[in-house]
Amino acid sequence: MDVTATLSLGDPLEPARKATAQMLQERERTFSLPQPFYSDERLFDIDMQEIFQKEWLIAGMTCEIPTKGNYITLQIGKNPIIVIRGADGVVHAFHNVCRHRGSRLCTSDKGKVAKLVCHYHQWTYELDGRLLFAGTEMGADFDMKQYGLKPVNVKTAGGYIFVSLAENPPAIDDFLSTLSHYMEPYDMENTKVAITTTLFEKANWKLVLENNRECYHCNA
Repeated sequence: MDVTATLSLGDPLEPARKATAQMLQERERTFSLPQPFYSDERLFDIDMQEIFQKEWLIAGMTCEIPTKGNYITLQIGKNPIIVIRGADGVVHAFHNVCRHRGSRLCTSDKGKVAKLVCHYHQWTYELDGRLLFAGTEMGADFDMKQYGLKPVNVKTAGGYIFVSLAENPPAIDDFLSTLSHYMEPYDMENTKVAITTTLFEKANWKLVLENNRECYHCNA
């Protein structure tokens, strides 16, 4: 049987992007955004692509991964991420996905490992992302150097860990320099996270941000 698969190239969100741009141009700037910005799933996907997958985000604290092999995991949209302390003390970040069959490497929120080992076929990675073992089944021509973990941009300053999924993330070095200066007296590298609170908001992120940033309701 001959099967022909036709792939639709291009951006499936392009019509929504054009509609979004038009709504932004025509909106009354002293009012809330038009309703689709808070409820349309396509606009949320654009938010994720244009903001959360491009900007620098706080991933955690360096004190959470104090020594070699300590790691934390997080989810950015549909992208699972692992942040890990390497043998040289450097903080690395990778897509938390094995390069073989896409299995999740680390399934816990945090932990410590000697190497990153896939539970599916035991592909084994060094803490800096290099592939160390893939088994003889891959054949003699298999080049392990080509199948290391996919890296994620990561920077640290003032005890904070920042990651960006962008290929070319925004400039952040000036901010990090200022952050390091002001946080230096607190020796954040040697602190401990005492309490973690996670809030799941049943609302679009823009509603949460708007209500957090304006205080028109505070007196009530």
